[in-house]
Parts: sequence; C-alpha cells; structure tokens
Amino acid sequence: MRVTENMKFNLMMNNMNTVQSRYNELLEKMASQKEINKPSDNPLGMARVFNYRGTREAITQYHSNMEHCQSVIEITESKLTGVNDLLVNAREIAVAQASSGSNNEETRGYAVSSVEELIEEFLSLANATLDNQYLFAGTRTNEDMSEAPFSSVRRDAPEIDDPVASGNNGDYDGTVSVGGTYTGDVNKTYVVKITSDGQSLADSTYVVSSDGGKTWGAEQNDLDDGVPVTIGDGIEVTFTEGTAADLAENDIFTVRAYTEGYYNGNGDCHSVEIGKDASFTYTLSGEEVFTDRGDGEVDILQTLNDLKDALENNDDEGIQNSISALKDASAQINRGIAVCGTRVNRLDIAGNNLTLLDEKITEMIANTEDVDITKLVTEFSMKEIALQATYAFSADIQNMSILNFLT
Repeated sequence: MRVTENMKFNLMMNNMNTVQSRYNELLEKMASQKEINKPSDNPLGMARVFNYRGTREAITQYHSNMEHCQSVIEITESKLTGVNDLLVNAREIAVAQASSGSNNEETRGYAVSSVEELIEEFLSLANATLDNQYLFAGTRTNEDMSEAPFSSVRRDAPEIDDPVASGNNGDYDGTVSVGGTYTGDVNKTYVVKITSDGQSLADSTYVVSSDGGKTWGAEQNDLDDGVPVTIGDGIEVTFTEGTAADLAENDIFTVRAYTEGYYNGNGDCHSVEIGKDASFTYTLSGEEVFTDRGDGEVDILQTLNDLKDALENNDDEGIQNSISALKDASAQINRGIAVCGTRVNRLDIAGNNLTLLDEKITEMIANTEDVDITKLVTEFSMKEIALQATYAFSADIQNMSILNFLT
C-alpha cells in the first residue's frame, strides 16, 4: 500500500504526543510527590483519599473537643479540691468548738466570722466560671440565668418563673401565665411547643417537655381561653386569646421551676462527641456535687450555714451535728473529684486511640496517593530517553523526501 507523507506525519505526531503526555504526567508526579494529582488519575483511589481526609478532619475535631473537656475537668477538679479544703477547715472549727469545755457564747462568736469567710469562699468556688460560663450551673447558660447558680439567700418554698417566649411567636399578642405549686424534687425546665395553629386556642395542639426540650410528650389539644392546663409536677399554664394574632406552629414557651434551697441551675450536664457515636459527659452539675437533690446527699451550703447558726446560738448539739454533716459533705465532694479523675483517664485512653487511628489513616493516605520515588525516577528517565528519541526521529523524517535523493 502507498504510505503518504501525511500518514507519516500524523503517525509521528501521535507517537510524539503520547510520549510527551506521559512525560508530563511523570513530571507532575515528580514535582508533587503524589501518585494522584487529580480525580482522573485514579477515581477509586481519590474517593478513598477523600474519605480518609474526612476521617482525619473528624479526628482533629475530636481532639479539639477533648482538649476543651480536659480544661473543664481540670478546672472543675481544682474547684472541688478547694471546696473540700474549706470543708476540712469548717470541720476543724466545729470539732474545736465542740470538744473544748472552755468555749462559751463569747468565744464561739469569734469562730462565726471564720465560718462566714468559708461560706463566701464556697459561693465563689461554686459560682466559678470558665469562658464566661458557670461551671456548676448544669446546662443553663449565663444568658438564661438572672443570677449565679448558687445564691446566698435560701428559697424556703418552690418557685416557678414566668414563661419565656421564643421561636416564631413574635406576633402572638395573647398572654401566657403560670400558676400552681411546684411539687418536683429537683430544678426542672419545662417547654411547651405549639405543634399546629388554628383560628382559636381550642384549635391549637401542643407538646410538653420536662427536660428542657430533649424529649417530648404526646400531642395534646386541651387549650382553651383562660383555662389552666397542667404541664407537670403541679405547674399550670394559662393561655388567653390574642386580639390580632393567634398561636403559630413552633411557638415555644419555657417555664423554669425550682425546689427550695440555694441552687438556681439544673441537674443536666454538658456532653460532646469524642469519637464516632461516642458521647462524653464532661461537666458536673452543682445539684449533684453541692446539694441534697438529684444524685447529691448533702446540701453543703445549708450545712455551713447550720454550723454558723449553731455557733452564733451557742448550740452544742447543733455544732456536734455539723461535724457529721461536714464529714458526709467531704465524702460527697471526694466522689466528685474521683469522677473527674475517671473522666480524665477516659480522655487519655480515647486520645491515645485517636492518635493511633490518625497515624494509621495517614499511612493509608500515603499508600494510596504517594509515589514510589525509585520506580518513578526510573520510569521518568526511560520516558525522557524515549521523548528525546522521538524528537530526533521527527527531525530526521522531515528529510526523507525524493528531493534528497536527486543529485
């Protein structure tokens, strides 16, 4: 068959472009030290690399979460240790005043000022903050608290805050009020959420949460103008019709209820993810470590105030009772300190596991996208020789014409 000059030229150019393209790919890999520089290089490998990188990003976030948890736990442990130290001091005062027969109303009066200082120090420790958030307020934030977690003035009876509206109910011009007597044994946050709106209150439905909105009860439709409805533990909420706008879906009303005592926070604790599907609780509520509510057994602030009152009144029996109560209070605080230590240990284990996982993921990424430099250099050298030969052949083939042989 006849081989034309055009056929030879096209064949030469195709071969040269093929060699040049492969040479450029190898040159790019040499520069980046990566086997995969764009998805088309290895689609499946690139997908694996993206997944690995996503895992590494999650690990980085988990490490960040653990660092924050570590800081909170260390500060918490420090504050609890401080409370335990002042309880030891208070107990020493009580023992000294109870054991000495020479103590009288006048001499015990001198000890009152010391106990008062311990009470002030306790309030300072119990109301400690970190990053402008109270350590021992439970899950309540500074923004939704009118005062610190622990007050110096005791509530002698349960209290219920007025409802706080949120959600999309800015247009509702009716009124919402609370009544009844709170019968719960711990501080709680109730939330009433409207699930469907209607032309009147009687047409609206709602659900109630007794844990601040974490879980919800069954849907109800017993709202009526001016008629109280019980939302739990003796708390009643009364809605009145608005004149311009009715309730709307997702309107939310928050009601906070308190038992008697000094504590204004709640018994919930903050948690965060430190691994896939691994939630970690990193705070202690003031309820469980400082009060006799929830998981607590001793109201520490009340115990200190009882000791002060006993000293002021020269009450031998009251002083003696305070010794036992202060001992129990120290045991309660020590349990909290032990919990902090246990949580730090868990963070250490989880952190080590994440570090090992991160190293393994990094290795898997390297195995997928990094080049074998020895193999690459060898192939690059061979391709460079082939490219030079192609250029030389291209230069020679241009001289292969009948005119070169007519002499």
